[in-house]
Amino acid sequence: MFISKLIDHYALYDLHRRRSANSQFSSVINEVPSIKDRESFYQSFKTDVNYDIQYSKEGYDVGSFSFPSLFSSGDTPNDLVNGEVFLNNHHDEVPNVIFIHGWRMSSFDRIKKIFHERIAEELKWNMYYFTLPYHFEREPETSLYSGEFMISANISRTIDSTRQAVKDLRALIQWIKKNKKGPVVLIGVSLGGFITNLVATLESEIDILTSIFYANRLSYSIWNTIPGKFIRKDLEEHDVNYEDLTSYWKITDPSQAVPKMKKDNILLISAKYDQYVHIEDADHLWEAWGRPPRYIYKGGHAGIVLNRKRIAVDTLSFIQNKLKR
Repeated sequence: MFISKLIDHYALYDLHRRRSANSQFSSVINEVPSIKDRESFYQSFKTDVNYDIQYSKEGYDVGSFSFPSLFSSGDTPNDLVNGEVFLNNHHDEVPNVIFIHGWRMSSFDRIKKIFHERIAEELKWNMYYFTLPYHFEREPETSLYSGEFMISANISRTIDSTRQAVKDLRALIQWIKKNKKGPVVLIGVSLGGFITNLVATLESEIDILTSIFYANRLSYSIWNTIPGKFIRKDLEEHDVNYEDLTSYWKITDPSQAVPKMKKDNILLISAKYDQYVHIEDADHLWEAWGRPPRYIYKGGHAGIVLNRKRIAVDTLSFIQNKLKR
């Protein structure tokens, strides 16, 4: 336990070397959305996904995908959804795995180091790497770090960014369902897990989902964990308290609804000593969802790196078992 917490604390110290130079705070400009309107709030619709295949290698067509966001943020680079794609060029009826990365990740490298080689060499599934709002190529020039503008003390923009991520991911899922023959599998890590969980409460076209070291309530994470301390400080300096924030961001809480997919096809993975995503918050979602299949590791959030092999084995074994049924 001590070593896990020490590693997480060191990583958090390094994380906060890059933080917003100025206050991100903006009061709630828009009307706070009601939880009873969540279906219409996150409603998605059909879109065309464009491929740019750049080369073929070892049974895969490799390139990128893109489509205009279904929700306009007003920031030009952010409003083009994009990501990497690896398509099996020998077989049509293979699973389609969508990976969703974490907050402040600057590339897909951490996700790829866990899953990519194993899938590419052994399973030959299609792979889509989905870029969250305000990350990577969607990051405005004024951003100091990847994801700075997605989760911040700007209350309305954080809601809008979450909404944008959900609507766009749903559009990609629906497009794959229409244009590909295999099942759709979601794998989210950290903030990516939070987004996949939220999508699962709205989207019935997901066949299998794995959420790894996931957050549940954004308000809880910002107020009670070390990664959110500077955002919390920004909010408190503008007289926003925890109860306010919980109310404002309730529409983003996955535990406010149950999944629309089969509960037994959901795997939740948490870390007992996680300093980024507290186990108490992860427990809250697990209980609210009726206790779907779950693993709890003894380490911390650094398990994304330290437990790569175990995460890959547990996740891919779970998916393969579900695909057989």
